[in-house]
Amino acid sequence: MNRNIKHVIKSLALAILFLSGCRDPFDPEVTDQDLAVLVVEGFIETGGEISEITLSRTNPIRSGESFRPESGAAVFLRSESGEEWPFQETQTGVYTFSGFFDQELNYQLGINLLNGQRYLSDPMSPIITPEIEELGFLNDQEGVEIFVSTKGNEEAQYFLWDYQEDWIFRPGVRSQFFFNPATKDVEFRKADQKIDLCWKSNLFPKIILQNASRFADNTILQRELVRIPKRSEKLTERYSINVRQRAVNQETYDFWEILRKNSDDIGGIFSPLPSLIRGNIKSVDPNGDNVIGIVSMGKSTSKRIYINAADVAPWPYFIEEYEFCRLDQDTVLISDYEREFASGARIPVIPVVVVTTTIGFRAATKECTDCTLRGTNIKPDFWED
Repeated sequence: MNRNIKHVIKSLALAILFLSGCRDPFDPEVTDQDLAVLVVEGFIETGGEISEITLSRTNPIRSGESFRPESGAAVFLRSESGEEWPFQETQTGVYTFSGFFDQELNYQLGINLLNGQRYLSDPMSPIITPEIEELGFLNDQEGVEIFVSTKGNEEAQYFLWDYQEDWIFRPGVRSQFFFNPATKDVEFRKADQKIDLCWKSNLFPKIILQNASRFADNTILQRELVRIPKRSEKLTERYSINVRQRAVNQETYDFWEILRKNSDDIGGIFSPLPSLIRGNIKSVDPNGDNVIGIVSMGKSTSKRIYINAADVAPWPYFIEEYEFCRLDQDTVLISDYEREFASGARIPVIPVVVVTTTIGFRAATKECTDCTLRGTNIKPDFWED
């Protein structure tokens, strides 16, 4: 969700400028000053799963960068009993640790940067997340709605969800063949060379949250997570969604609710004014640099479902990239294989046979036949057929 934080920071700056005048045309002077505020975001798992803390810097409003990682920091977790666990920088700006923590203790996250700045979180009490009671879908005239149901308790009333979608798709023109430069002939593709079936993924950054205390018996029923519109390629064959549910404290919930409002609701003159974003990370030095972000701790839970095309049939679909994909009308003769196929720009698709002899192939462009240009032909480890 780190991208949400930095997106909202830009939105706040622009909204304050544009909402300051409603009647007269106003061309604000938008500063290009690089404040480079530290952004901290993460969740610490107590049950042995991988905990991940992301450190980055904000960008100027006109910047085209999406992520400015903060590398080389010393990140650690400290319990109230004094024990410490160091995090390792496994990717630039991403610090991870895998281990078990006592649910009964309080903890603080510490961050020491290369420039000498030090930060410490407020004390965190781990929260055990209840199981997802139902992850399902509804098919209506507008498309498919995927929803989650759960039940909170006195310790777990505020919920956040994130998810990852994966789906199978096929190219506009399917081919089982390739040109082998070694033999200068067209051959069948082996299993690991297939380009007619791929998987695509989407880790959605939308902020989804709910306060269970608003409902009878703390029960959240069919909270919408995703809506897949009609004609989407996601349901052309087989689709999977893995939903992660996290129970957090009210401070964390309020932080993400402010982000959600600032990112979703700002835009018109009747929209709410930008809200102040606070977090639970503070500078150790009272005169230290500013920091934005939130870190939570507890045990999350997750659930995965699959949806087949048959489950929502009929499902007409449209893939813009393949709208004009067609087989070439001409035949590439055997004598022309190397000239036509060696560059890889055209792919052999259908053999042209006269009596019992193959004299050549009809072909199509690589963009129309090679699904790996838009996804991967490597089946995900979790995928179930």
